[in-house]
Amino acid sequence: MLKSKINLLVVAASLVLSASLSAGTITVFVHGKSGSNHNGTGTTDVNSYWGANANTVSGTKYFVGYDGTSDPRTYGTARAQTNLTTVLVNQCKGVDTCKIVCHSAGCYATEYWLSNLGGTASSKGFKISGVTALAAASGGSELANSLNAITFGYSGNAMDKALIVTTARSSFSHNNTGGVTIAHVPGYKGMAGASAILPGEDDYAVAYHSSCGYSTVGGLSKCQSSITQSEGIWPFNSNVSYAQYSGHTRAPSVPVEGLYKNHGELPADGWR
Repeated sequence: MLKSKINLLVVAASLVLSASLSAGTITVFVHGKSGSNHNGTGTTDVNSYWGANANTVSGTKYFVGYDGTSDPRTYGTARAQTNLTTVLVNQCKGVDTCKIVCHSAGCYATEYWLSNLGGTASSKGFKISGVTALAAASGGSELANSLNAITFGYSGNAMDKALIVTTARSSFSHNNTGGVTIAHVPGYKGMAGASAILPGEDDYAVAYHSSCGYSTVGGLSKCQSSITQSEGIWPFNSNVSYAQYSGHTRAPSVPVEGLYKNHGELPADGWR
């Protein structure tokens, strides 16, 4: 009897060891605003949104593609929520652990999905180690506000409308990340036209209040857990304090000033 129990323990230990050895990390890429030609849920970066550097990531990679002109909060054919759900359910509930890398409106889609899980990711059976958020547009963009004011006769597509600051901030709870940490990577390589509209530091598409996950809109020049307006740029108002949403932080390898990258450069190498 004792020998049988020992044998059973050896078998059990072997199974645990075998599972641990076979488990790996899957990187899930979620792209941002783009054309309608990036749809997919497989291991191919359809139409190369992420560039060649995505190939330098070790391990298995999956690319959540969708119609980048559509609202990132919607379900359906070629929609972000459907394709994100497909990849995370199929790839992140087994032996492997998933790490999500999102860019711009792809972070909007990711955070929206996490906030609507109805519990933590782990309690729902998902193995998600964290999210690296590159130039997150989850807090919206003042450029979308301007665009949707019928700039040059164009009122914007569904993505543009979703990116209106008040819409992006009010459509879900940014404090609920499903127990998953959102690590932000902001860029401050702006350009004159856009920077005249975007408050504080920006990457020419989103300002730090969005790309650093702050709970209040304002002009900021640093990315840290809390900041006073005196440390920011616009407007000059030292009486206002800003803090990141719960579950949000700056990526540990990124300085408080952010990276000197523009919005389009961050998907290529901001996550490395």
